[in-house]
Amino acid sequence: MQGTSPEEVFSKFKDHLNDLLHHTITKASLLQIVYGNRAFLEFRLGQTSTAVIVGKGYHLFLSQALEAEKIKVRRYKLRTLAYAYRIGSGPNREDKWLIRWEYQPSEGVFRALHPRHHCHLPTELTFGRRILNLDRLHIASGWVTIEEVIRFLIQELKVKPQSADWDFRLRASEAKFREWTERVV
Repeated sequence: MQGTSPEEVFSKFKDHLNDLLHHTITKASLLQIVYGNRAFLEFRLGQTSTAVIVGKGYHLFLSQALEAEKIKVRRYKLRTLAYAYRIGSGPNREDKWLIRWEYQPSEGVFRALHPRHHCHLPTELTFGRRILNLDRLHIASGWVTIEEVIRFLIQELKVKPQSADWDFRLRASEAKFREWTERVV
Protein backbone atom coordinates (compact mmCIF):
# COMPACT_ATOMS: atom_id res chain seq x y z
CA MET A 1 0.00 0.00 0.00
CA GLN A 2 1.35 3.40 -0.95
CA GLY A 3 0.45 7.04 -0.44
CA THR A 4 1.78 10.58 -0.56
CA SER A 5 2.32 10.87 3.21
CA PRO A 6 2.67 8.59 6.24
CA GLU A 7 -0.74 9.78 7.49
CA GLU A 8 -2.41 8.82 4.20
CA VAL A 9 -0.85 5.36 4.16
CA PHE A 10 -1.75 4.69 7.81
CA SER A 11 -5.29 6.02 7.41
CA LYS A 12 -5.97 3.92 4.29
CA PHE A 13 -4.74 0.78 6.04
CA LYS A 14 -6.70 1.44 9.25
CA ASP A 15 -9.88 2.12 7.24
CA HIS A 16 -9.36 -1.08 5.25
CA LEU A 17 -8.90 -3.20 8.38
CA ASN A 18 -11.85 -1.63 10.20
CA ASP A 19 -14.11 -2.22 7.18
CA LEU A 20 -12.95 -5.85 7.03
CA LEU A 21 -13.49 -6.39 10.76
CA HIS A 22 -16.92 -4.70 10.71
CA HIS A 23 -18.13 -7.00 7.93
CA THR A 24 -16.69 -10.20 9.38
CA ILE A 25 -16.35 -10.51 13.17
CA THR A 26 -16.81 -7.28 15.17
CA LYS A 27 -18.24 -3.76 15.07
CA ALA A 28 -15.38 -2.56 17.31
CA SER A 29 -12.89 -0.23 15.62
CA LEU A 30 -9.12 -0.21 15.75
CA LEU A 31 -7.49 2.92 17.11
CA GLN A 32 -4.41 4.28 15.44
CA ILE A 33 -1.59 6.09 17.22
CA VAL A 34 0.85 7.86 14.88
CA TYR A 35 4.39 8.98 15.74
CA GLY A 36 5.96 10.50 12.64
CA ASN A 37 6.58 7.68 10.15
CA ARG A 38 5.44 4.97 12.63
CA ALA A 39 1.95 3.96 13.66
CA PHE A 40 0.38 1.47 16.04
CA LEU A 41 -3.01 -0.13 15.47
CA GLU A 42 -4.97 -1.83 18.23
CA PHE A 43 -8.27 -2.01 20.04
CA ARG A 44 -8.22 0.32 23.05
CA LEU A 45 -10.27 1.05 26.13
CA GLY A 46 -9.16 4.48 27.29
CA GLN A 47 -5.37 4.46 27.46
CA THR A 48 -5.11 0.65 27.56
CA SER A 49 -4.92 -1.87 24.74
CA THR A 50 -7.70 -4.42 24.99
CA ALA A 51 -9.27 -7.39 23.25
CA VAL A 52 -12.80 -7.24 21.84
CA ILE A 53 -15.47 -9.89 22.02
CA VAL A 54 -15.89 -11.75 18.72
CA GLY A 55 -18.05 -14.68 19.69
CA LYS A 56 -19.40 -16.55 22.65
CA GLY A 57 -16.41 -16.85 24.95
CA TYR A 58 -13.82 -15.50 22.48
CA HIS A 59 -11.97 -12.21 22.46
CA LEU A 60 -9.54 -10.96 19.79
CA PHE A 61 -6.44 -8.96 20.67
CA LEU A 62 -4.85 -7.32 17.63
CA SER A 63 -1.76 -5.13 17.63
CA GLN A 64 0.31 -3.97 14.69
CA ALA A 65 3.39 -1.75 14.57
CA LEU A 66 3.70 -0.11 11.16
CA GLU A 67 6.12 2.11 9.30
CA ALA A 68 5.63 4.43 6.32
CA GLU A 69 8.85 3.89 4.40
CA LYS A 70 9.81 6.73 2.07
CA ILE A 71 10.43 5.29 -1.42
CA LYS A 72 10.72 8.58 -3.34
CA VAL A 73 9.68 12.22 -3.02
CA ARG A 74 6.11 12.34 -1.62
CA ARG A 75 5.75 8.57 -1.93
CA TYR A 76 5.53 6.22 1.05
CA LYS A 77 5.02 2.47 1.31
CA LEU A 78 3.45 0.69 4.28
CA ARG A 79 5.63 -1.83 6.08
CA THR A 80 4.72 -4.09 9.00
CA LEU A 81 7.28 -3.88 11.80
CA ALA A 82 5.55 -6.32 14.16
CA TYR A 83 2.17 -7.88 14.85
CA ALA A 84 0.46 -9.79 17.65
CA TYR A 85 -2.90 -11.57 17.40
CA ARG A 86 -4.39 -13.42 20.35
CA ILE A 87 -7.62 -15.30 20.83
CA GLY A 88 -8.47 -15.24 24.50
CA SER A 89 -11.23 -15.69 27.03
CA GLY A 90 -11.46 -12.03 28.06
CA PRO A 91 -10.40 -8.47 27.25
CA ASN A 92 -7.21 -8.36 29.33
CA ARG A 93 -3.73 -9.64 28.45
CA GLU A 94 -3.74 -11.67 31.67
CA ASP A 95 -6.90 -13.57 30.66
CA LYS A 96 -6.51 -17.15 29.47
CA TRP A 97 -5.89 -17.52 25.77
CA LEU A 98 -6.23 -20.25 23.16
CA ILE A 99 -3.55 -19.24 20.67
CA ARG A 100 -1.17 -16.35 19.97
CA TRP A 101 0.42 -15.47 16.64
CA GLU A 102 3.31 -13.01 16.61
CA TYR A 103 5.79 -11.48 14.22
CA GLN A 104 9.02 -9.82 15.28
CA PRO A 105 11.62 -9.15 12.59
CA SER A 106 15.14 -10.46 13.00
CA GLU A 107 16.62 -7.00 12.44
CA GLY A 108 16.09 -3.44 13.67
CA VAL A 109 14.33 -2.16 16.74
CA PHE A 110 12.43 -5.38 17.50
CA ARG A 111 15.42 -7.72 16.99
CA ALA A 112 14.57 -11.31 17.88
CA LEU A 113 16.65 -14.49 17.85
CA HIS A 114 13.68 -16.89 17.65
CA PRO A 115 11.61 -17.54 14.48
CA ARG A 116 10.25 -14.21 13.26
CA HIS A 117 6.77 -15.58 12.50
CA HIS A 118 5.62 -17.83 15.32
CA CYS A 119 2.74 -18.97 17.47
CA HIS A 120 2.30 -20.00 21.08
CA LEU A 121 -0.11 -22.53 22.56
CA PRO A 122 -1.10 -22.62 26.26
CA THR A 123 -0.14 -26.21 26.93
CA GLU A 124 2.69 -28.58 27.71
CA LEU A 125 3.76 -31.45 25.50
CA THR A 126 5.54 -34.55 26.76
CA PHE A 127 8.31 -35.52 24.36
CA GLY A 128 10.28 -38.53 25.57
CA ARG A 129 11.58 -37.50 28.98
CA ARG A 130 11.14 -33.82 28.25
CA ILE A 131 8.21 -31.59 28.96
CA LEU A 132 7.98 -28.79 26.42
CA ASN A 133 6.06 -25.66 27.43
CA LEU A 134 4.44 -24.53 24.16
CA ASP A 135 3.48 -21.26 25.84
CA ARG A 136 7.16 -20.27 25.95
CA LEU A 137 8.37 -21.89 22.72
CA HIS A 138 8.29 -19.80 19.53
CA ILE A 139 6.78 -22.30 17.10
CA ALA A 140 7.59 -21.25 13.53
CA SER A 141 4.38 -20.48 11.67
CA GLY A 142 5.07 -18.39 8.59
CA TRP A 143 3.35 -15.06 7.94
CA VAL A 144 -0.16 -14.97 9.46
CA THR A 145 -2.55 -12.36 8.12
CA ILE A 146 -5.54 -10.99 9.97
CA GLU A 147 -7.67 -12.54 7.23
CA GLU A 148 -6.40 -15.99 8.26
CA VAL A 149 -7.17 -15.26 11.92
CA ILE A 150 -10.70 -14.12 11.00
CA ARG A 151 -11.23 -17.24 8.87
CA PHE A 152 -10.01 -19.40 11.81
CA LEU A 153 -12.48 -17.68 14.15
CA ILE A 154 -15.44 -18.13 11.79
CA GLN A 155 -14.72 -21.60 10.40
CA GLU A 156 -12.97 -23.37 13.25
CA LEU A 157 -14.36 -21.63 16.36
CA LYS A 158 -17.83 -21.02 14.85
CA VAL A 159 -17.88 -17.27 15.52
CA LYS A 160 -20.99 -15.90 13.82
CA PRO A 161 -19.96 -13.58 10.95
CA GLN A 162 -21.28 -10.00 10.82
CA SER A 163 -22.41 -10.43 7.19
CA ALA A 164 -23.26 -13.22 4.75
CA ASP A 165 -20.51 -12.18 2.32
CA TRP A 166 -17.71 -12.57 4.87
CA ASP A 167 -15.76 -15.07 2.75
CA PHE A 168 -15.92 -12.81 -0.33
CA ARG A 169 -14.63 -9.90 1.79
CA LEU A 170 -11.78 -12.01 3.18
CA ARG A 171 -10.76 -13.15 -0.30
CA ALA A 172 -10.88 -9.58 -1.64
CA SER A 173 -8.78 -8.37 1.29
CA GLU A 174 -6.26 -11.18 0.75
CA ALA A 175 -6.00 -10.16 -2.92
CA LYS A 176 -5.32 -6.56 -1.84
CA PHE A 177 -2.67 -7.80 0.59
CA ARG A 178 -0.92 -9.70 -2.21
CA GLU A 179 -1.10 -6.62 -4.44
CA TRP A 180 0.12 -4.22 -1.75
CA THR A 181 2.98 -6.43 -0.62
CA GLU A 182 3.76 -8.20 -3.90
CA ARG A 183 3.49 -11.50 -2.00
CA VAL A 184 2.38 -14.84 -3.41
CA VAL A 185 0.65 -15.84 -0.15
